[in-house]
Amino acid sequence: MNKYKLIMSDLDNTLLPIVTQEKFVEIWFRDIAAKFRAYGLEPLRAAEGVNQGVRAMLVNESGRKNIDVFYEAIEKNCGYSREQIEPPTLDYYATTFENVCDITRPNPFAPQIASLMRRKATYAVVATMPVFTIEAVEQRLKWVGLQPEHFDDVTTARNSTFCKPNPRYFQEILDRFGVKPEEALMIGNDVREDMRPCRELGVDTFLVTNYLITHDLPYDEFRRGRYEDLIAFLEAL
Repeated sequence: MNKYKLIMSDLDNTLLPIVTQEKFVEIWFRDIAAKFRAYGLEPLRAAEGVNQGVRAMLVNESGRKNIDVFYEAIEKNCGYSREQIEPPTLDYYATTFENVCDITRPNPFAPQIASLMRRKATYAVVATMPVFTIEAVEQRLKWVGLQPEHFDDVTTARNSTFCKPNPRYFQEILDRFGVKPEEALMIGNDVREDMRPCRELGVDTFLVTNYLITHDLPYDEFRRGRYEDLIAFLEAL
């Protein structure tokens, strides 16, 4: 019998190494603005509206899905409706978003980690910051040889009501699968976003240190190691 019923893993800088988040945002803003221009929208106005929409999702506690909060904030801040913003945004993620791949690194360990997650638990979930649609997450998974179908669920703006580091984001995943905190494991690289909220809930954790983000917070209390250590830990379950 497996120790865990649910194993969750973060995506960015856990399964998918990214050179810098700042460069990621720079390329994203440049390319999505160009896509808005191609659809006849004022590019900076629309891109800033999307930026405000993302900020609204990050603090969402309204009880509504992040995607609805996103489009509501865009209309409030820049005047563009969902009907105007959604087509170029989806087009961007289906086409130009591929440019972001240039600032990611390969991770030959990702497929093995995903396979072990499935083997060592009843459910395996990609617990990535849910400010993207599935189209964007699918692209990022593809860059390390994975697909959404390798997991039982992937958190997105459409199926999530909270964001990290709100513990209710993780509780929502637990509730979705009927799993108690002590029956779950979270794998991540970020002390503030992944480790602390899970520890608060009573979810077990593994801190991946290859691309560690600490926010100057202590992390000695957390089980941790590099990709090889994570694989050894999962294999021993």
